[in-house]
Amino acid sequence: MFNIDVHADVETIIRGLRDFDQRQLPYAMTLALNNTAKIVERALYAEMKRVFDRPTAYTMNSLWVKLATKQTLKSVIRFKDRAGKGTPAEKYLGPQVRGGSRHWKRHEKALQKVGLLPSGMFCVPGSAARIDRDGNMDKGQIVQILSYLRAFGEEGYKANMSDKGRARVAKDNKRTGARGFAYFVLKEKRNGLVPGVWQRFQFAHGSAVRPVLIFVKSPSYSRRFDFYDVAERVVKRHFRTELEKAIKEAMNTAFR
Repeated sequence: MFNIDVHADVETIIRGLRDFDQRQLPYAMTLALNNTAKIVERALYAEMKRVFDRPTAYTMNSLWVKLATKQTLKSVIRFKDRAGKGTPAEKYLGPQVRGGSRHWKRHEKALQKVGLLPSGMFCVPGSAARIDRDGNMDKGQIVQILSYLRAFGEEGYKANMSDKGRARVAKDNKRTGARGFAYFVLKEKRNGLVPGVWQRFQFAHGSAVRPVLIFVKSPSYSRRFDFYDVAERVVKRHFRTELEKAIKEAMNTAFR
């Protein structure tokens, strides 16, 4: 979160202005704070485009701005903390700002709950993971994995795949040409295979396995998104100018 709560040298700005009614100052300050907040917001989104590879539309709509009022004289810019069925922006963008480890995702928590993901471990996509155009793992494949491994909780138990369902996906689909498969989990390294969720494909003369999710220790992130530095630079560069403009507008309004 970044607060625009600037105590500028207002007297210096208004000293040369005659006929300025001090009662108009809260209005001018509110206007300047909010105009500056909007500039900060645009600068932060531009920085996201620069530092992130193909940021999603969800990411590019992740900021929330609380505008100043004449009573508060403070604007607040932060990540949205509500996301409906998605992951709140603060949870996955926070580590990019502060550095350190990220929070567990929903499918990781589901795998932990049924004892498939070892304590303290996280999931990263393997070579068999389907990646969407935004660079994220395909949600449909994640649901398929959780269903096959029966990792949905009590509320979603009906989505868990039955034995018949597992047998069905194990067979080749002649209509679509899709090859049958099965998922299995390794909690420890075995026969050269790393811990994770693996997908096995059956062939006429044997089988092949590929990793879909790989279990790793807490992934550590370096700071990539200079949220605070960008915001502070913008405020220092623009607030005084915005305040001068707002004071002139307040004066013009008063004279009408």
